Amino acid sequence: MTKLLDTIESPADLKHLTMEQLTALAAEIRQTIVNTVSSNGGHLAPNLGTVEICLALHRVFNMPHDRLLWDVGHQCYPHKLITGRYKRFSTLRKSGGISGFPEPAEGPYDLFSVGHAGTAISTAVGMARADQLLKRDTRIIALIGDASIVNGVALEGLNGAGTVMRQLLIILNDNSMSISEPQGAFANYLEHLRVTNTYDEVKRRVQDLLDRIPYGQRISDIGFHIKQGIKNAIAPGHIFEDLGLKYFGPVDGHDLPGLMEKFNELKNLNRPAILHVKTIKGKGYEWASEDPTTFHSPKPFSVEGCRVVMNQGTGKSWTSAFADAMTDLSKKHSNVVGITAAMPDGTGMIKLKPLFPDRYFDTGICESHATAMAAGMTKAGLRPVVAIYSTFLQRAFDQIFQEVCLQGLPVIFCVDRAGLVGDDGAVHHGFCDLAFLKSQPGMVLMAPSDEQELRAAMDFAMTLESPCEIRYPRDNCPAEPLAAPTLWKIGRSGGVSRRLRQGVDATIVAYGAMAGQAIAAAALLKNEDLDVGVVDARFCKPLDGQMLDELFTAGAPIITVEDHAIINGFGTAVLEYAQLRGHDARIVTRCGLPDWFIRAAGRGEQLREVGLDAAGLAVSVRDAIRRQTGVKKEPAGADCKTGGLRA
Repeated sequence: MTKLLDTIESPADLKHLTMEQLTALAAEIRQTIVNTVSSNGGHLAPNLGTVEICLALHRVFNMPHDRLLWDVGHQCYPHKLITGRYKRFSTLRKSGGISGFPEPAEGPYDLFSVGHAGTAISTAVGMARADQLLKRDTRIIALIGDASIVNGVALEGLNGAGTVMRQLLIILNDNSMSISEPQGAFANYLEHLRVTNTYDEVKRRVQDLLDRIPYGQRISDIGFHIKQGIKNAIAPGHIFEDLGLKYFGPVDGHDLPGLMEKFNELKNLNRPAILHVKTIKGKGYEWASEDPTTFHSPKPFSVEGCRVVMNQGTGKSWTSAFADAMTDLSKKHSNVVGITAAMPDGTGMIKLKPLFPDRYFDTGICESHATAMAAGMTKAGLRPVVAIYSTFLQRAFDQIFQEVCLQGLPVIFCVDRAGLVGDDGAVHHGFCDLAFLKSQPGMVLMAPSDEQELRAAMDFAMTLESPCEIRYPRDNCPAEPLAAPTLWKIGRSGGVSRRLRQGVDATIVAYGAMAGQAIAAAALLKNEDLDVGVVDARFCKPLDGQMLDELFTAGAPIITVEDHAIINGFGTAVLEYAQLRGHDARIVTRCGLPDWFIRAAGRGEQLREVGLDAAGLAVSVRDAIRRQTGVKKEPAGADCKTGGLRA
């Protein structure tokens, strides 16, 4: 029997389906998403909740002529299935496959490659203003969900949207959830709206009441304010109306005929509007809707009847290692508090909540607020540990500069997902945290190479009187410590590194988790009778000056390795040190992430792609040793052949 999805090549094909067929199509979409995510991993519960919204939007509006912008782009799977990508959907989040986020390279229906939250309203305002100036007859729709409405940029966007003098529809997909439980006063406000009668019904009742006030058409200013006060006291959604947005809802986000009716009603409204839609995260599958946090972005799993079995990986993740270290740190220090920005499970910070509920804080999708709040807590005598993914940390850059570093406050940033993140792809790679943090005076940058080093780094961070970063990847820790523990400290010559392997032909200076790959590369080269040393740098700022002076004096090739952009990363810091001290920088080869965005694939595949796996590093070291003879023979004043890039 032919599936309805097999017949959908574009949204135009939806316009000929009956309501019964659309309902059947919704079920097929949900089943396809479950089948694919159970195999590939990905975002499940958010997408199960947006199926009817997506079908109704594409049935009523005329995409891609009309513009649909996604916020928290991980909820776009139903959209991909009905915009010509069904036949390739099995490649979701795989190398060479379709992205788990909106991706303009896949076709005209995706306008931005976006994996962060809070941006769709602002970009929609920009497109609306451009279309107005260019006299286009397009309609603009921004779909925002998973509690990202509380993000600072989203609120700025709402402030701007109310001044747009043309059609602009914002759909608030309210599923009572963020990535985990929603946080904050605005989430409480939305909860109030969810249990209130729809705004349209209330408005009719309010108007009946207002008509009885004896002012009529000759209403005075005082009477107008009285009426407005009554309206604000009775009618929900007045916050949005006060911002200049016509508010509608809440409406049932799974009532397909009702959604289509409402979209038809609003599509020609010549003013900005917000439609509040109530949905169920994980809709259609009881196990997903009852545990939407677990099934927000699960790893591959299998469904056995009514039971879901999660595929268990081997080894201990860096995230789990941090969670254990964080709880132990909190037991040792009563002034330690933990802060996360809507990622309690993803960062491991959730483990702190049952042990010290009064010392655990989730700000929601508000990284800037989390950072500024941490500064306030530090100023008042606490020691916050702020756990944020590297890809989200840059959203708080201004607060790191102004509220933390400028004040010299010892906030500890534990930065998960640093470097290549695998199948989430370009939108989530943590490739630039060193670049922007290194510029901040007083900031100490650290990267542990195994679990015992992570614990030692966190203990050391508690002794600092300045802010610091501790970065680690989305990967498993080494099963065993890479070497015996040595003291973490900053001496007169900078941070103290540790020697993992002696060698005279060349030395790999690895930053953080790349030390394991460096050791493996040195072992490969040993089979070629090349004696290569490995240093675990530990610090990017301040660098271990004594160690670097010794390596530059020895004169053998130095190969820096980092899971970060090669531009302005750890290797660049080594080159800057060489210039400052008058060393010959030509013996340095830098290995890091290239100057382009890396597409989705497994993390191991991505490391191979950019030459950061053991085999790729071995090639870089071998090439550096071969070049060394040429470097020594060059006449004085010859151009430096600094750095290198395996890609």
